[in-house]
Amino acid sequence: MLRALWRISFAVLLCYWNNSSAQSANARLDSLTLDLAVQLALQHHPSLRAAAASTEAASATLRQARSNYFPALNLSASTARTEGAFVFNPSFPPRDQKYTNYSTSFVLQQTLYDFGKTRGRVSATANLHDATAFDYQATRNNVIANVQLAYLNYLQAEQVVLVNEVTVAQTERHRVQAEAFHSVGKRPQFDVTKSEVDVANAKVNLIRSRNQAQLAKVQLENAMGVHPSANYSVSSDFAIAPFAANLDSAQALAQNARPDLRSAWARFHANQALVSAAWRQHLPTLSLSGNYIWSAFDFPLYSRWNAGVTLSLPLFQGFAVEAQVQQARAGVDLTRANIEVLNESVRLEVEQSYLEMKEAEERITATAKLVELSQQNLKLAEARYNSGVGSAIEITDAQLTLSSARITHIEAQYDYNRALVRLRRATGMIETQK
Repeated sequence: MLRALWRISFAVLLCYWNNSSAQSANARLDSLTLDLAVQLALQHHPSLRAAAASTEAASATLRQARSNYFPALNLSASTARTEGAFVFNPSFPPRDQKYTNYSTSFVLQQTLYDFGKTRGRVSATANLHDATAFDYQATRNNVIANVQLAYLNYLQAEQVVLVNEVTVAQTERHRVQAEAFHSVGKRPQFDVTKSEVDVANAKVNLIRSRNQAQLAKVQLENAMGVHPSANYSVSSDFAIAPFAANLDSAQALAQNARPDLRSAWARFHANQALVSAAWRQHLPTLSLSGNYIWSAFDFPLYSRWNAGVTLSLPLFQGFAVEAQVQQARAGVDLTRANIEVLNESVRLEVEQSYLEMKEAEERITATAKLVELSQQNLKLAEARYNSGVGSAIEITDAQLTLSSARITHIEAQYDYNRALVRLRRATGMIETQK
């Protein structure tokens, strides 16, 4: 009965915890800022929980390795009942005997010196623990960067929606104007039809951009690991810290700060320690053992003790030690090669992000001028059309050019900020404002 009640209580608590977790991950949200989006991701994204669990497991493994420095103390108690015929002297017939043996003992074992075997294993485990800590930081950096990128993508999509809404309004205004001119005989039916086609095309682009904005919002929620239960607004204000260092400084910074590189080096040092620990299996081990025993056929029990020092030297293990050394050395070669591959990848990522940032910076200035010229071109086309000199095609071309210029300018601005995010992640500086 008590066991059944305990199971029911545990199930209720588990359901309550699951519901609380679900509610926290789907909390009501009225307005979202970039800082809040990052904060929510750090609280709820499952990849961070997985990385934290790996770090905790590595900590437990390290404690296990260090336990070999301490003595082991065991307590055992036993009782045995023996019945049967026993021959004490061949000259006499067997005698039936019945007795019970009681025994209790403490056993103490302590490794005094193993010529560095334990030290090597602890060193390797400590380096692997450091590697998992760096892996957690790399996961954290990726979560932050992914949220920032998704946030920027959504803001860009919203800006494109606004541009397309303006374009729809412009084409609608031109359609009304074309119909008015046609009604008084100033413009042919072609202008009216052409303006209606322009309105339809603009609406199609608006529908497409709204869908892209909705998809970008879903991707933002996915990056945060949070799916709010109600609609919310997204603030258009954001701040991505600029990156003032040159390319060479950025490369040097990445070599020192990238957590994935530091993790790879920690694994390399762990394998080096394993090589040393494996080779030391050839060396002897000096250990201390002691027993304190109470035993007798009946109570009270009688005590005795023994203690001793043992020196054990492995003479032949079927080449197992040599194979362990070979395996550890192969691990060193593997991790070293992985570091070189990762170094090349990091260098490429840093340089690509840096060049993208500089290119987008130049495009911002160029596209701003393009928007200005496109606005002037549309005004001229409208003036020509109103005076009866220009055609409907000129209006359409000017509207398309201006819409494209505005979108291109928006892309340049957000490309610059996305490049900043990628560059800060590539250099391992995603969380710093320096």
